[in-house]
Amino acid sequence: MSDLELRMEKLEQRVHELQDRVDLHEIMARYGPAVDSGSADAAAALWAEDGIYDAEGAGPMRSADAVREMVNGPAHQSLLPNCAHTIGPATLDLDGDRATATGYSRVYKRKGDAFELWRLATNRWEFERRDGRWCVARRVNRLIGNEESRQLLARAVE
Repeated sequence: MSDLELRMEKLEQRVHELQDRVDLHEIMARYGPAVDSGSADAAAALWAEDGIYDAEGAGPMRSADAVREMVNGPAHQSLLPNCAHTIGPATLDLDGDRATATGYSRVYKRKGDAFELWRLATNRWEFERRDGRWCVARRVNRLIGNEESRQLLARAVE
C-alpha cells in the first residue's frame, strides 16, 4: 500500500469516527425537543426496540414502546408545554459499533413568568449501531447528589 493510500485510509477512518460522534450527539440533542413537544414517536425512535431507559423516580422503561408510553403518559403530559429538557455537555467514547456518553441533563419548568431548574441529573447513555444506524441501547439517569450519580461520572473519567 502506498503512502498516499495509507493516508487516505486513515483519513476515511477519521471522517467515519467524526460522523459517528456527530450522529451520537444528535441523538442526545433530539431527546429534549422530542419529549418537550410531546412527540412520543420521535422520542421512541431514538431507542432500540429492546432499549432501556432507567430514570430515577420513573423506574426502568424496557423498550422503545415504554419510552413512547412515558411521553404519552399523564405525568409527562402534565409538564407540557412548560418544560425544557436539555442535555450536555457529555463525554463520548467510541468502540466500533458501541459507544457510551456521560454527562448532565436538566429540566427547566415555567411557572407564570418565572423559570426554575426542576431536575438536574447525571446520565450515562449506551449506544449501539444496529442495522446501520445508531440507537440508545440503555440510558441511566440519576439525580445529582447521590452516590450512583457520582459513580456514573467517575466511570467516564477512569
